Amino acid sequence: MQVFKLYFKLLKSAAPALIIYLIIFTVLIFLLSTNHRKDTAGFEETKIETALINYDKDSILVQDFLDYISRYCDFKVYEDNDIKLSDALFFHQVEYILTIPYDFGEDFLAGKEVEVEKKNIPGGTYNLSVDNAVNTYLNAARLYLKALPDISEEDLVVQIRQDLEKTTQVSFIQDNNKGKENNFYNQYFNTASYILLSCCLLGIGMIMLTFHNVDILRRNMVTPLTNMDMNLQLIGGNLIFVLTYDVFFILFGFLINQDKTVNGNVLLYWLNLIVFSFSALSMSYLAAILVKGRQANNALSTVLPLGLSFISGAFVPQLLLGDSVLKMASFTPLYWFIKGNDTIAGLARLDWENIKSIIYYMLIQIGFAAALFSLSLVISKNKRQNN
Repeated sequence: MQVFKLYFKLLKSAAPALIIYLIIFTVLIFLLSTNHRKDTAGFEETKIETALINYDKDSILVQDFLDYISRYCDFKVYEDNDIKLSDALFFHQVEYILTIPYDFGEDFLAGKEVEVEKKNIPGGTYNLSVDNAVNTYLNAARLYLKALPDISEEDLVVQIRQDLEKTTQVSFIQDNNKGKENNFYNQYFNTASYILLSCCLLGIGMIMLTFHNVDILRRNMVTPLTNMDMNLQLIGGNLIFVLTYDVFFILFGFLINQDKTVNGNVLLYWLNLIVFSFSALSMSYLAAILVKGRQANNALSTVLPLGLSFISGAFVPQLLLGDSVLKMASFTPLYWFIKGNDTIAGLARLDWENIKSIIYYMLIQIGFAAALFSLSLVISKNKRQNN
């Protein structure tokens, strides 16, 4: 067990860096994951800053129309000056410009094709809500005029507002505790994957670089210890290293989560983390064989996990990433780990139809781990023979 003992002696020398990483990353996980504890208790309309140019102030229809969309707009009165209005839009003093043409109400009631003039900031956050409000009111007015051509302006306004004031209460029936728990663990383990990969690349890389030093390799070749025994002891040390991190993340997540329930979804999160840890171990083993020195390994342990986390969805949800980015990320085990976590978060019932895709994602991760480990053994053997 000489190699096994030496493994943990070398690990002690890397302990300060690993502890610093772990403290920093643990704070990051805590801050990110606890954001999911805040519940959304209600919905509040956000009004958009709107410049209003109204040339038809005498129309009852126009006044009621403006009163209705004031729910969505915070009106600012501007003079009709194209330069000033364009400047206001450019400098985000307003996000929307609404112009009511002359005789709009009279022409509208007469059945003429008239429209209000709308300008907005392209891609503005709330443009759609104002557009929908404008279209809803005017479309309702057109329907009444088509069905009741002789209706008076006063009656038309009354009928429109009666229809638009009708609301429907919508309730979402779900297990709130389960939803909170899934959201928490989804974000928590997605972030933990970045930490796990970083620490594996740093810790395992430093240890394996020592064992693959040319002088040490040559000394080991003349010892009674066979190459198979040495590799088995190194694998055992690496497994203990990575499983220790798995246990830490599982226990820490359980402690900081307000809901202490352990159900099928939670067990799937744990299993997915353990499966991914083997892929992280294989990536770290391969990286240690390929890199030339400790400085290169330190740089790799910083850059590679960060890049993979961004393109795979650990920090930004996969739904928000482009197809080309996701296609590139699919050639990494981290992508399938995140995809598995996201799928677990959406599980409402545990049955084979629901979990078979998650098992499939785990098998892909195992395939990555096996392929990377096999490649590492081949490269290691060739490197040893060359030396």
